Amino acid sequence: MEGSASSTPAPSAPPASTPSPSTPTPKPIPTPTPAPVPAPAEGPTIHVFFEGKELSFPDAQPILKDGSTLVPFRKLFEALGFSVKWVDSERKAVGTKEGLTIELTINSNIAKVNDTGVELVAPAQIINGSTMVPLRFVAENSGYEVSYEKEGDVATIRINEPTQQPKPTPSPTPTPNPTPTPTPKPTPNPAPEPAKESAEPYVVKGYVRDANGNPLAGVSIFADNTLLYDSNILGVTDEEGHYLLELPELATTWRMGGKYTTTYNNKTFNFDLVPDVDQPLAGKTGAVRNFTWKNDSGKIYIYPSFAGFDDSLPEFDMNDLEITLTPVGPLVGGSAGQTIVKHAGPVAGGAGVDSIPIGKYKATARWMPEGHAPIAMQIGVANVSKETYADSVEFDFKQSQYSSAYLGELNVRLKP
Repeated sequence: MEGSASSTPAPSAPPASTPSPSTPTPKPIPTPTPAPVPAPAEGPTIHVFFEGKELSFPDAQPILKDGSTLVPFRKLFEALGFSVKWVDSERKAVGTKEGLTIELTINSNIAKVNDTGVELVAPAQIINGSTMVPLRFVAENSGYEVSYEKEGDVATIRINEPTQQPKPTPSPTPTPNPTPTPTPKPTPNPAPEPAKESAEPYVVKGYVRDANGNPLAGVSIFADNTLLYDSNILGVTDEEGHYLLELPELATTWRMGGKYTTTYNNKTFNFDLVPDVDQPLAGKTGAVRNFTWKNDSGKIYIYPSFAGFDDSLPEFDMNDLEITLTPVGPLVGGSAGQTIVKHAGPVAGGAGVDSIPIGKYKATARWMPEGHAPIAMQIGVANVSKETYADSVEFDFKQSQYSSAYLGELNVRLKP
C-alpha cells in the first residue's frame, strides 16, 4: 500500500575486496609512453646476419615497414660495436663509437650523424613497446655494406665490411716507339678576375658573376634602407658585371639584393640574388658587395599512379624509383649539362628529386624495389591539358604559382 514500509531487511552490499600487493617489474629502458603506432601488416620473416653470424632479437622481431627494415635499436647498435644510451627527455636513441655518433629521435624523419642532419626514409619509432630503428641507415652510416635477398616469405639481410677490390698486378710497361710531340690545343681564356675594390663612405659597389666567373650585365641591384620603409636605391650592372650605388648621408644601414632576368627557350626566367656577404652595411663606411648567381636549379615533383599494381608486386616505395634525366640542348646557364640519375624521395612540398640544374630534359623512370628485378615505368608530363604516358618524355621547368622557385612535374605508372 502506498506509504507503507516493508519489514524485509535490504541485503547488505558485499565488502570490497582488498587487492593483494604486488611489486612492479621495472622496465629495462625508461622509454616514454608514445603515441600509439599501429602494428605493421604481416610481412616476410626476416633473418639478419652480421659478418656471417645471425643476430637474434629476443625482445622484438625485425619488421618491414614503409619499405624499410626496422630492428630493435639496442641489439643492432651493440652488434655493430656502439655504446648505447637512451635520452628519455628527448625520446632519442644514441649510439657512439670511435669518433662516430648516430642519433635517432622517435618519429623524426631527420637523424644526426656526428651532428649533421640526414633525412630518413622511415623514422625510428616505438612499436609494441620496442624502440625500432632503420637497419640499413644505421649500418651504412657505420661504414658497412648491406645486402637484401628475398625468397618466398623469407628475407635475408647481410651486414658486412666493405668489399676490398684487389689491386691488379702491374705488367711491365713496354718501351714505346718515339712519337712526335703533339701540338698542344689552345686553352680558352678564363673569365677575368674582377678588380679588387675598397670601401668608400656612402658608396656600395661590386660585381655580379655566374658560378663560372663570367660577368652578368643588366642585373638589377638595390640597396634597401633598414630605417625607412620601402626606401631603396636602384642600379644596374654594366657589361663587366659591375655596379656602383651612391647612398644618401643618413645615419642608417642598408641591405643589398638583386634580380637577374634571362630568356631560355623563349621563356623569361627571373632569379633573386643575395650578396656573397649577406650582412647589413653602414652608409657612412660604405662597402663592397659582390654577387654570384648560383640558384639556377629547381626540383621535380613526381606523382605515381597505382593502377596496375597487384599482390604479386612489392609495396611501392618512392625511394625505389630511379629517374634518369638527359639534357636536351644547353641549360639555362649556357652549359651543356650532363645526364643525371637520381632516386626519388621527399622534397619540400611533396616527393620527387631536387637540386636539378634548370634546362630541358628527356626523362625515363625505373622502379627498383629491393630484392626484385628493375621494372621499367611509363612517364609523362603532369598538370597539362592532355596527360599522356610513354617510355620517355621531354619537359621544361616552369615557375611555381606559389613562390619564385622553378619546378617540373611528372607522372609515372606501370606499363599496361
